[in-house]
Amino acid sequence: MANEKTIWEKLQAIDRRVLYTLLMVIATVSLFFKVNVPTKPGQPTKDLYRLLVDDEALPEGSTVILQSDWTQSTRGESAGQMEALLRILMRRNIKFALLSVADPQAPLVARNVIRAINLERKAKNQREYQVWEDYVNLGYFPNAEGTSNAIAANFKTAVAGRKETPPGSATPLDVFQSPVLSKVSKVEDVPVYINVTGSKTSNILIERLGGRVPFAALVTGVMGPETLNYYQSGQVKGVAIGLNGVAEMESLMEKGLVETGKPEVKSFAGETNYGRGMAYYLALHTCLVLMIVAVVVGNVAMVAARKKK
Repeated sequence: MANEKTIWEKLQAIDRRVLYTLLMVIATVSLFFKVNVPTKPGQPTKDLYRLLVDDEALPEGSTVILQSDWTQSTRGESAGQMEALLRILMRRNIKFALLSVADPQAPLVARNVIRAINLERKAKNQREYQVWEDYVNLGYFPNAEGTSNAIAANFKTAVAGRKETPPGSATPLDVFQSPVLSKVSKVEDVPVYINVTGSKTSNILIERLGGRVPFAALVTGVMGPETLNYYQSGQVKGVAIGLNGVAEMESLMEKGLVETGKPEVKSFAGETNYGRGMAYYLALHTCLVLMIVAVVVGNVAMVAARKKK
């Protein structure tokens, strides 16, 4: 009996596999509960939402360049960002030219999200976005620095030769014949350049396109602090950071935006606004609670065990 462990020693000796299993269970179960965690959007996300929804900054029916530089490795953050962004663009009839520079898989991943949002719209009897008429896929460009320099110099030359097949046709046509890019020859012809990225491609774009076109970024949490420097300097007009940024975007879509001294920005109340971001946001909070409890219990147990000796 003399060697029997105290409760504090037992708490300190909990097998890490138990904690990992508990973490997995809590994270999984949390995804099945549709709970809207209260959020207070930060100014960077507010500015991004205003840029995307305000008719003066981005007129309805105009064309933007959407550079999608993420794959499944950052799905937890980037997929929700892409979904929220596409919901806004489609609801405002904004056309977009899609391209990628970070990974050869990125265009396919982006097209899968477009397909998913189209299915969501179809279920609500809303118009689906059509390739050629509403968006074109410019594909993958293997050199981020070189491609950004080329786009800055001459967008039309940078993507020359890229083709897309109109619906009902078997013949691919030059993308600049499409309604999406028929009025675009240089990057300055678009009102906004948007980058959804899981890496530093946003930095590369800012360095080469800064000042030529309003730039917006949706980045992972790891890239957030660095991107905020560009936001604070005015080189990025709006930015959503990580999972928190997704939840903030979804909240703004649901409630709209009212800021002192600025015009009110409409909401999309009644639409599917809360999605992956809020679902993951709840799971994130429950996992953080587990981590905090584990840290507190571990430290209390350590102090109590020392006092027993």
